[in-house]
This record gives sequence, C-alpha cells and structure tokens, in this order.
Amino acid sequence: MAPKRTSKKMLQACRNCHKVLEADKVQCPECQGNALTTEWFGYMVIIDSRHSDVAKKMNIDYNGRYALKVR
Repeated sequence: MAPKRTSKKMLQACRNCHKVLEADKVQCPECQGNALTTEWFGYMVIIDSRHSDVAKKMNIDYNGRYALKVR
C-alpha cells in the first residue's frame, strides 16, 4: 500500500517585514501590515534574533520564519 500524501499548506509572506504566515491570515502579527503575498522565495528560520548576524542584516527583531525575497 502506498503512503498517504499530505497536501502542502499554502504560505504567504508579509511584504513589509518578510514574516512567513499561513494563508488564512489577513494581517501580519509582527508589523500589523496587511500587504501579504504568496509570491516569495527562500525560507529561513531565526532562532535567536539577538545573536544572529543575518537577523541584524535583515532588520529582524523577532524569532520566526522569514522569506528571503518577497515580490
């Protein structure tokens, strides 16, 4: 018997802060913006934003999932 395939969750990213969110969200909880898009590329997870050089370079203050490039 073949394993069951699970459907992928649609994700979207905030155009303002690049936070990655589930598709059912209408507002970004981080920046309170509503400019959300499904056109984004790259994915990173910030675990410790206070000590991350990448987080500092991207102006990220909170831990979480972020898109590298957002259209």
